Amino acid sequence: MALNKEEFRQRYARLAPFYDGGLWFYRAFGLRIDHYRRQAVSRLHLLAGETVVDLGCGTGLNFKHLHEKVGPRGRIIGVDLTPEMLSVARRRVERAGWLNVELVAADMTTYRIHDADAVLATLALSTVASYETLIECIATGLPAHGRIANFELQWPDRWPKWLGQLGVFFNRPAGVTSDIVHRRPAEAIKRHFTQFECESLFWGAAYVCSGWQPKPWHISSAS
Repeated sequence: MALNKEEFRQRYARLAPFYDGGLWFYRAFGLRIDHYRRQAVSRLHLLAGETVVDLGCGTGLNFKHLHEKVGPRGRIIGVDLTPEMLSVARRRVERAGWLNVELVAADMTTYRIHDADAVLATLALSTVASYETLIECIATGLPAHGRIANFELQWPDRWPKWLGQLGVFFNRPAGVTSDIVHRRPAEAIKRHFTQFECESLFWGAAYVCSGWQPKPWHISSAS
């Protein structure tokens, strides 16, 4: 059974000091997490000076890649449910000397996108049971040229059931359960954006997808 919101926050509050170092586990199994993050950022086609929201930003591992794209004149907004994760992100921002990063402690399901050109989510959207509604709200908050990119792990359809269950078992400390890896936020992105691309990774256990231009019914006359 998936963790509820408070259980999830408490889990990541405990993980925060060790989160970055713990990624060695994925690398040991050949999952190129850092590379996949960079791929997701690249799919946003960010321009210097643009504003990007990093939903579920965690410890800020995406900020370096985002800053390389938007530059010092751009703006990065990192949103995360867990203050302890944001504390690690804040130290990362201070060490790098980035003056254009804003950190927001908020539930991504209630945070409203506005004045942003693009939204990034890495290992975040599938943690939300109401991801369909969330992605619809993202699309509504973006302008006509808005983009979204998402990197996720998922249950590989062609893997033996026992192997998928083993993957869930090893990821349980990070709050991963079998129902989470069966969620398909990529399909929701496809439904709410005019253009869509998706690339399967690691034999189907992960993917990076992107959507451009929210579908017409999401765009207000003010956009």
